Amino acid sequence: MYSFTLHGLRPSMFCYPSRLSFQSFLEHLATRPCKGMKTSLAVSGTSLLFLLILFTLNYHSHADLIGSTCKKNEEYIDLCISTLRSDPRSAAADVEGLARIMFDATLAKATATLNQIKDLLKKTSDPVLREYLNVCVEQYDDAIEDIPVAIQNVGSNNFASRIKADDVVDEARSCEEIFIDLPNRKRKSPITAENDMVKKLVMIAAGIVASLG
Repeated sequence: MYSFTLHGLRPSMFCYPSRLSFQSFLEHLATRPCKGMKTSLAVSGTSLLFLLILFTLNYHSHADLIGSTCKKNEEYIDLCISTLRSDPRSAAADVEGLARIMFDATLAKATATLNQIKDLLKKTSDPVLREYLNVCVEQYDDAIEDIPVAIQNVGSNNFASRIKADDVVDEARSCEEIFIDLPNRKRKSPITAENDMVKKLVMIAAGIVASLG
């Protein structure tokens, strides 16, 4: 149940389940009070308006935190904002929480990229390309181990978190560069976009961690 009280009114007085959205709560108060509730307990229009204002201020406060946090990473502001806003946890997160959410997004992308590489290995017979893809498997196996360590260190050891983020950048870069390292064995990388996205996401996460000091 919600714990806040307004003029002696509690959501539990309205048989309101805590998991519903705040907007649904307001609608519930206005239209479906509990059975047997006295008319004198009905929420006034002023009270509802006050609750709505509080909710709106809270929403914009978190939206501003996302914007101000992402602006510190000038290179990828739009990607930072869109990634954080796409995750519902961001609405109630502090800066440390936003860093963890960005690392989570990096982990999801790295995992998807590893799965894509494994699918490519099943489809190609080119021995050189297979060799390079196997190198990428090793790099992304390492990345998927490094990212949870980075998350674990956010707030408690920010330097260690950033070191792990740097490792992930290097791992994605190594995967990409293997395709062009040897002039007589060059191959077109089939995962350039994926490697770039992993690097961008983890660099944003590292930037947020850096802002924590």
